[in-house]
Amino acid sequence: MLQLITPTGERPEAWALCERWALRQTYRGPVRWVIVDDGREPQPVRFSRDGWSVEVIRPKHRWAPGANTQRENLLEALARIDMSLPVVCWEDDDYYTADWLDVAADALSRVELIGSAPNRYFNVRSGRRIQHTNRNHASLCATAMRGKALRDFRAMVERGWRIYDISLWRREFQGRREIVAGDYVTGIKGMPGRGGIASGHGMTEGQPGELRDWIGEDATHYKRFRHE
Repeated sequence: MLQLITPTGERPEAWALCERWALRQTYRGPVRWVIVDDGREPQPVRFSRDGWSVEVIRPKHRWAPGANTQRENLLEALARIDMSLPVVCWEDDDYYTADWLDVAADALSRVELIGSAPNRYFNVRSGRRIQHTNRNHASLCATAMRGKALRDFRAMVERGWRIYDISLWRREFQGRREIVAGDYVTGIKGMPGRGGIASGHGMTEGQPGELRDWIGEDATHYKRFRHE
């Protein structure tokens, strides 16, 4: 079984696409999806698929403009997962190819920490994109883990670390980690609703480019968010 963890809230357009990318995954094993929604109003969750169980958590805290509740939401999710099973970080506003869970599950059968790199981000409002050169670590949206890596990740969140992905990938796993080849994850920036906390959300970051060059015809789902 794979376990997906997704903090979300007040991002209805992004969430609708998040469900779309999950629904078309080619992975046929069982999946447990733990969703933490701390928005001021509940976000509609319509996802349903055979073999998948969905658990939506409405925590006591509520997000407010200007706040960063990533740690609190991750704590809620990590308190409910089975630590003996793999976890995939599935972010609500990013793009995933249909075979990403298959790739993640295969790599996790060999190692404890896996990711897709280099990181790349596209701002749908400005039409600008950023392609990084990292080859030894992955962003959190493109990371999955089990075993010691998962235990270390939970400990980092509990201790209040804020930059989880780079910090996790810098830890020593004695060869028990792998960067998989392929462009399976694209960070999407500038979606409507609740703003993101990472780089790339600014309108002027990156170089002009076409999302279609990266994700093909799926780019049509983002065209309506372009800011003129």
